[in-house]
Amino acid sequence: MPVLLILAAGCGGFDPGAESTDFQPPAVYRQWWAETEACAGRRGDFARIRWIVVDAPSFDCPSGRCVGRWEPSGEIYLARDWVGHEMVVRHEMLHALIGEPGHPDPPFRRGCSLTWDSWRGDPGVSFSVVTDAFPVVE
Repeated sequence: MPVLLILAAGCGGFDPGAESTDFQPPAVYRQWWAETEACAGRRGDFARIRWIVVDAPSFDCPSGRCVGRWEPSGEIYLARDWVGHEMVVRHEMLHALIGEPGHPDPPFRRGCSLTWDSWRGDPGVSFSVVTDAFPVVE
């Protein structure tokens, strides 16, 4: 019986509590991936990531409200307003590279500076990234 419970828990999947859709990552995500690999001293397979946008400004996750979340099964969930925020996207990429939750230091603070209190990059959202990820269809 414990084996069945473990398998069921592993198959349940994360539910952000809002409508979500797979999306093709914009080109700049590959650049951000390479930068994150470099600062973390780790290599990973960008193609393994399944990118999912959540149609909400934030979503429910085990730690409260989130704008991004990495799942060990290879998904990265991003709230719609944050798909163009370099720190948020790279923070989740770093989880994918190290393969664990939590925020060990290094690399989250020292090394990559990918936490709210350590980020030194642009504080805003790159709308060109949003446009690349979700082109306007007329």
